[in-house]
Amino acid sequence: MQTTDLEIQNDIIKIIDTFENLLYGFAYIGDISSCKFKNTPYAITIGLPLSPTIVDEIITGPNQVYYDEYCNVNDKLDLITQQLKNEIDKKGYLAYAIPSSKRTDFVNIKGEFPHKAAAVRGGLGWIGKSSLLITRKYGPRIRISTVLTDIPFQTNDLVGTNYCGTCKKCVGACPAGAIVGNLWDESLPREKLIDVRKCDLWKINNYSQFHGHVCGICVAVCPHGRKKA
Repeated sequence: MQTTDLEIQNDIIKIIDTFENLLYGFAYIGDISSCKFKNTPYAITIGLPLSPTIVDEIITGPNQVYYDEYCNVNDKLDLITQQLKNEIDKKGYLAYAIPSSKRTDFVNIKGEFPHKAAAVRGGLGWIGKSSLLITRKYGPRIRISTVLTDIPFQTNDLVGTNYCGTCKKCVGACPAGAIVGNLWDESLPREKLIDVRKCDLWKINNYSQFHGHVCGICVAVCPHGRKKA
């Protein structure tokens, strides 16, 4: 008997559910993908939280423990997305596992695919003033990765509300002064949220021991995902 698309989606969910604390969502992204991925218009976004204790310690700047956590969570995500890709391959469909944190465009400072756009469409959260994905459960204290495929998934609903409101904690805390402070919507270009070059230069010049990869102050100060006192 031929396996249906819904059965394949359920098989993928069963794999995802074997991992603790993993968030996931399914989305249509055919209208925002590059030509390279035109044949895979559906996305599975997965997200793993960062250790709250570790993030709490970087209010004034990153440390080695946070950098290690950041790298370890990214590595875990990449292993999971590869596992999902392999499962989809076995079903006879197309799949690409997009690395969670790999810059491929050094001029425009971005990766191969916008993980956050798929995550929002998959119902995981919204984009904050910091240009980070903000989830209801973990706030921005999460790393995400994506699998693109041609399986016509049943997609998730959007969160529908941007809960940043008038809060500007990330704007005031950003040591690079890179966060503009605007509320996000899908039509808003990234430059209206954050000056990525200013952010990048600050990390390179001030946190060179972490190869310019992390800062995390805007992650730590965001009220979403922080434990209530």
